[in-house]
Amino acid sequence: MYRFKAVLSSRKDLYLYLEKPVHIDEIEFRPAESQNEVNVFFTVRADTDIEATSKAEKFIDNLCTAILLSTNIAVDVDSIDVVGVDEIQETSESDAGRTKTIVTHSVVKLKTEVSIGLGLSESHLKSIIGIVGKIAGFNESVNRFFRWYRWALLEDDPIDRFIKLWIAFEIWTEYRGYKKGEESEKTKMINALMKECKVDEKEADEMYGTRCSIFHSGVHDKALNKLSQLEKCLQNVILGIRQNASQQFANLE
Repeated sequence: MYRFKAVLSSRKDLYLYLEKPVHIDEIEFRPAESQNEVNVFFTVRADTDIEATSKAEKFIDNLCTAILLSTNIAVDVDSIDVVGVDEIQETSESDAGRTKTIVTHSVVKLKTEVSIGLGLSESHLKSIIGIVGKIAGFNESVNRFFRWYRWALLEDDPIDRFIKLWIAFEIWTEYRGYKKGEESEKTKMINALMKECKVDEKEADEMYGTRCSIFHSGVHDKALNKLSQLEKCLQNVILGIRQNASQQFANLE
């Protein structure tokens, strides 16, 4: 078993934080030095370092998505490191045969107190952990969509924010099947914008034009205007995902 520590951070102007540790099963949330950061300690059961790292990254990715779905606040991973290992060793004894002994190496000892932070209550964190287990079955394209959407929300620069939102939207349109057919890429994306963003053809064409200008030159004077439209569009996509998911598990409510 591997014990990991992950540092989650959010924007300084829109953040989640804890005042005291909250311990839920084998997961512990602790306050960090920075007010907009939270430390998360958790255990992964794996046979190798590579397997443990892969499972840890997947869990934290799902945790970030669960936090977004539950709070509408984006968080990202600043770091994720192994802080302890529970190693199972086999030893041979002359009469008793082979036995297994658990040897613990520098494992972070969990505190027993459970407190409620101002930013996230214990009950809210339990709900978020419940969501983590449920969204583990999400399609990988949906998981990738959420990653880019979270990265976009954490971005201050409007051009970079637009780019990341658009990448998220492209992933979503691929998942929804808008990319199929023989039409041009522009026609497919305008159709997707009209249906997903509930805009008319002229607005969709302008949004796509902004996308082309930004991706080709990196600068566009209308980016701020179209950024708000794209943000609203993806908010509607997220709302739809939450509504569909809430029919399957009540923790999103």
